[in-house]
This record gives sequence, structure tokens and C-alpha cells, in this order.
Amino acid sequence: MAQSGFHGILGLAVVRAIGGRSSKTGVSPVEKGQTPEAELKRGVVFGYVLGNILPDADLLPLAITFLFDSRLAMRMHRTATHSLVVIVPLMLLGLLFLRGRGKGMALGLGLGAITHSMLDIFVWFSSVDLLWPLGTWSVPSVVNLWSGVEVGRVAGNFLGALDYLAFALYYAFLAKMARARETDADFLPQLRVFTVLNLAFFAVYTVLSFVLSKGLFEIAHYAMFVLVFFPIAVYTTVKMRSTIEAMA
Repeated sequence: MAQSGFHGILGLAVVRAIGGRSSKTGVSPVEKGQTPEAELKRGVVFGYVLGNILPDADLLPLAITFLFDSRLAMRMHRTATHSLVVIVPLMLLGLLFLRGRGKGMALGLGLGAITHSMLDIFVWFSSVDLLWPLGTWSVPSVVNLWSGVEVGRVAGNFLGALDYLAFALYYAFLAKMARARETDADFLPQLRVFTVLNLAFFAVYTVLSFVLSKGLFEIAHYAMFVLVFFPIAVYTTVKMRSTIEAMA
């Protein structure tokens, strides 16, 4: 239950609430001015949205593990890429050594990843190893507000199906922002295809959530999520960079 699309929606909503409402139409960087402050802000905005999504990239090296032991794979999920011990030092290094838009990207990625981890603590009914790898040295590092909650088979499977609906809503939000700001028009047809594809998979996996066992559903779901739909979400976010930065 990665729900990366909902993390992306949250990232878009935050940057839109902070600075996007004043951006009525698409404006080129030259028209807005290539000031250091403007470059920094654009980097922060894009980095924040991408940073809300990227922590779930830890599922990529776990794809093979899911085929043999989905429970082990989920225990390994939400560790290094969700840990403040990893995120904060990397962000500080970026702030120290990068300049301009790169510095803004480092700050945005770090803040976005922290937001992702904080949200995961309160939703998705699973634990987050917030201080990984300190647990290796007996330091309490895992936060689990759901340790006494048992999610039923159908409900757990349906939460997985919601991954595809989340991506579809994320793409719809991006498309709306692009049309409002007149940005990334050439990518909108491809974005429409991705949206429809995710809605179709949401319908299919909703049906499968009722008929498959939890183990079989997780294998079928995460194989598609990790190898196809999550990379598409990252690719789409990068391709829609002009739209996201226009919210700055």
C-alpha cells in the first residue's frame, strides 16, 4: 500500500496553496526573471513534489523479494528512504555544496521526503523505520501506530487497488494545473493515456481484491506497481516539471 499518487497529490496541493494561486498562466523563466531567488524557489517547488514520491523507490530493489516473500519485502519497505537519519544529512549536504536551483532541489527533496515519512506514520496501517539504521544498535527507531490493528483480506487488497486510482488523480491534478498555466501542452495527450490506464487497472484490481488471496494479490499488484506504474509516475513528474515550477 504505497499510495505514491496520494503523496504526489499532497505535494502538489502544498505548493499550490503556498505559491501557486498567484500563477494564472504559464510564464517562462526569462519573463519571470532569472534571479537567484526565483531559481531557488523553482528548485524547492519541483523538489518538494518529487520528494513526496521518491521514498517509495525503495520498492524497486525489493521487486524480486515480493515474488518469494511479500511479508519480508514489506518489512524492508519504509526503512532507508523513509529515515530521518538518511534524509536530513543528505539534504544538509545538498544545501552546503549546491547553489541556485540545485540547492532549492536539495531542500525541496528533503522536505518532501520528510512529509512522505510523516504521512506514512499516520496512514496505510503499517510501520515506518523513522530512524533507520539506529535500530541495529538497540535504539528505538520504528514508529507503528497500527500495531494492534488487523486489516482484513479484502480491505487490505482494496488499499492496494487504490494505488492506481491515486496515480490517476495525481495525473488529473497535473493536467488541470498545466491547462491553467498553459504549460507542457505537448505532454498532455500522453498524460491522458496514463490517466485512463490507471483507471482501468484500478477497476481490474478492485475486482481482484475480492477474489484473490492476500498473498497472490500482493504479488500481482506489486509486480505491476513497482515495475511499471511507479516508474511512470516518476517519469511523468519530471516531464511535467515546467507545470510544477510554474506554481512557484
